[in-house]
Amino acid sequence: MKNMLKNMSFQWRVFLLLLIVFTLIMGALNEFVTHRINNYITDKVAEIAMNQAKIIASMDGIVEGVEQRDTEKLKKIADKISMESNFSYLVIGDEKSVRLYHPNPAKLGYTMQWNKPGAMERGESYIISSEGSMGLAMRAKTPIWDKNNKVIGVISLGYLNSKIDMWRSSQIFPLTSVLLIILFMLIFFSWQFSAHIKKQMMGMEPAEIARVQRQQDALFGAVFEGLLAVNTQGQITAINQNAQKMLKLDGPQKNLVGSLVQDLITPADYFLEASGTNRVDDLLMINGLKIIANRVGIWIDGEFQGWVISFRRHDEIHILSAQLSQIQQYVENLRTLRHEHLNWISTIGGLLQMKEYDRALKMVQSESSNQQSLIDSISSMFKNRLIAGLLFGKFHRAKELGLEMCFTPGCSLSAQPKPINENELASILGNLLDNAFEATLKNPDSNKIIECYISDEGQELVIEVSDNGLGIEPHISERIFTRGVTSKNNGGDHGIGLYLVKTYVDQYHGTVMLGDNEPCGTIFSIFIPKGKDGMKDEIS
Repeated sequence: MKNMLKNMSFQWRVFLLLLIVFTLIMGALNEFVTHRINNYITDKVAEIAMNQAKIIASMDGIVEGVEQRDTEKLKKIADKISMESNFSYLVIGDEKSVRLYHPNPAKLGYTMQWNKPGAMERGESYIISSEGSMGLAMRAKTPIWDKNNKVIGVISLGYLNSKIDMWRSSQIFPLTSVLLIILFMLIFFSWQFSAHIKKQMMGMEPAEIARVQRQQDALFGAVFEGLLAVNTQGQITAINQNAQKMLKLDGPQKNLVGSLVQDLITPADYFLEASGTNRVDDLLMINGLKIIANRVGIWIDGEFQGWVISFRRHDEIHILSAQLSQIQQYVENLRTLRHEHLNWISTIGGLLQMKEYDRALKMVQSESSNQQSLIDSISSMFKNRLIAGLLFGKFHRAKELGLEMCFTPGCSLSAQPKPINENELASILGNLLDNAFEATLKNPDSNKIIECYISDEGQELVIEVSDNGLGIEPHISERIFTRGVTSKNNGGDHGIGLYLVKTYVDQYHGTVMLGDNEPCGTIFSIFIPKGKDGMKDEIS
């Protein structure tokens, strides 16, 4: 039996438990109500029988008949009363309980059965249930008094138990039927309830739910990113250790669950949106920490239940971004230089084979001087080595594409640009220059010149990149910095670069402006304030 219950599904165990409980409750209720009805009917019949017996004993005709021992008169009166009443039988006796009237004439002249000793002498009325001449019945016996208050006889009025049982059944059967109907309804609702519980448990058994919960706890703890789940009321429903550590939340994790997110995180708007779409790689500042967050909605049966937000520190992405930027820049530089040097070496090789030694030597000296001059020029303008390396690579990339990248006079960048850090600045410049290259290549009438200006000498960090492309179409110019919006039509993963540029600039309270270049193309101008208005100082 134990193994059978163990192997039974949770839904069936819940159903059987409810079935047993409801059956026991309804059975006990039925027994209690039946017992109360039986007692009520018994008491009521006894009361009615005694009242009827006393009324008959006080009738003048009965008193005169008993005094005169007129059995015919008594029979006539008793038969008439019996026809108009619902008692089972009526017996009339004298002062010695000898029958003067009986429904069965053969019983006349015999002493009544089951008399209470001394009751006649005391003039006592009483109820007795016993097996008599008419069968098992409840009898009400009361004395008959003459005008001188002397006991001259006795009335025995009885209700057969079979009739009382019939009355009991007529009252109990409907009640039992109703209770059975209620029991079947409870059984039905028990099954529906157990099915509902199973649905809420997504068809899983308690052991499976416990295992999933343990797996979830393990997954939450194993994930390197911070994880946070919030319901529609803004309450935290789950949080892992890394999220607690990054957000600097004190106390055990179990105490944080159920807390309002706005009480622990500032600002909390990102976590409290009642509707919206999933978000990927959003740059946020919460609890003084710059993070990159992803947000996914929780939906159950088509109803929105809240958000799951994963996030990681922005400076960790900076480290990775810097490493990737450097590697990509090295690869790009090497590829470009290799291509140029192959052509250059081929040319030198041809000159040497033609014994043009002086020209070959002059070419080597010229190329070396040009490369060193470019390096010196970029290094003198841009003290930050990461930015200088980026611009050196972009210069050769432009040359490879058949474009000319020019630096506007007055360019100047310190070794530690403010307020933005070098990784974010490299991302801004890289995206703007790549867009300028692509836009210029699309215009067959372009002069193939891309101009770049960078300066942090004043109160602002100023960046300007101009291309000679076809310009930005008016219908997307106002939305060009929105994620997913792009002027490119060659497919691929576009609509991200300018969104990141705008995000970085906004974080430092900067401004991005679009303008028309002459004679064609677009100018992107960025102004980021330095000093106390910058985000660096806000954070510190």
